[in-house]
Amino acid sequence: MKNKKAYNPLTYWLSEEGDVVLRQTQEFLQTTNNDTFRATMLLRKATSCLPDVASDALEIILSRQKALVFGEWTRGGFFTRQSLEQATSPVIAKHHAERFGNCRHVLEICSGAGFDTAALAHAAGRVTTIEADERLAEMARHNLAEQGITNVEVECGCAEDVCKRLDMSTFDGFWSDPSRRDAHGRRIQSPDEYAPSLQWLQSIPVRGVRGIKIAPGVNCEAHHLAGDWRREWVGFEDECREQVLWCGLEEGVLRDGTATLCNDDGMSEQWKPPEKPATAKLWNGDETLLAGKFLLEPHGALIRTGHLATFFAERDWMLFDEQIAYGIAPCKPPQSAWYGRFEIIEALPFHYGRLKERLSAYGWGNGTEIKKRGFPEMPEEVRKKLKLPSGGKTGVVVCTRKGNRHWAILARRSGD
Repeated sequence: MKNKKAYNPLTYWLSEEGDVVLRQTQEFLQTTNNDTFRATMLLRKATSCLPDVASDALEIILSRQKALVFGEWTRGGFFTRQSLEQATSPVIAKHHAERFGNCRHVLEICSGAGFDTAALAHAAGRVTTIEADERLAEMARHNLAEQGITNVEVECGCAEDVCKRLDMSTFDGFWSDPSRRDAHGRRIQSPDEYAPSLQWLQSIPVRGVRGIKIAPGVNCEAHHLAGDWRREWVGFEDECREQVLWCGLEEGVLRDGTATLCNDDGMSEQWKPPEKPATAKLWNGDETLLAGKFLLEPHGALIRTGHLATFFAERDWMLFDEQIAYGIAPCKPPQSAWYGRFEIIEALPFHYGRLKERLSAYGWGNGTEIKKRGFPEMPEEVRKKLKLPSGGKTGVVVCTRKGNRHWAILARRSGD
């Protein structure tokens, strides 16, 4: 390939010549243990391809390796690094799509490489999806075909322009995962600067179920929630993965501030805040009251809702501090995906000398787990200063804060 610019990139990679380059790229990455520099040198020597062609080939094969969690079809799929970083996990994509199960025709804006699109296509009758990036639109078409999906039409162009020529009355569902990074790959903080903007997406005249994915940490303004838009925070494994704004759902399906935890078996757990929030009791700072009680570390999705105090109050548990997302239970709570449990051995005001003495007394060594929340130093900095000996017993040291005072809580994990 003497001049890559003379070719449509995806067309080239689907050609016999491009397939040979990809197979050689995969072979060289395997033999060099994914050493991209050595693999590039071997590839260029073997094929005489230009540097940007070799770079594209490496990105495709490495992306396919990362994309395998989405299914075997990805071995023949095409993705960009950014489209994979922003891709929704299959479990969460299915959770979203189930909300559109009764829709005849769903409009999606921002197809990316087609991950959410595929889930929507399995749930709804038809999907029309819009992608501004021509390369991504081509990838989405190919990836959908690789999965045998035939009820999707991919439109390429600026969503604001494409929507003007679409008959919006034909849609009874709407989904969007707008771009949250700028041209330099930096995260965009304001949802009204997304591409397209949240404000414009919310104005699209589609009736029925509507969902817009935004960053988990975004604090919506009042105008973002006007018109009965409701927030859902979605967690998977130990992370809060996303925040979604929903509108048009059936009554009772969702309350603003809902947290949902998805898992690999396709099931999900949901917690909805009550109409009247409650206030949990606060620990009074008496360290002698903590021994034998249980420290609770809530899931990030639950924390993001802003209703943690209500969650604890419903169970008659205390908040460690109003600004610190730890709870205290008087008795061992049941195992749950909503929180981790630590049986407290003792708590003491944080002081390195005193902490070293207590850890030495318990015989805890360098396998001890160190956690932090509201503490100025990172766990590895704390570990370095403690100079824990090799071997020995293990426990958990939680470095945290109540008010302006730092604390060390010594604990053991409680059978999670």
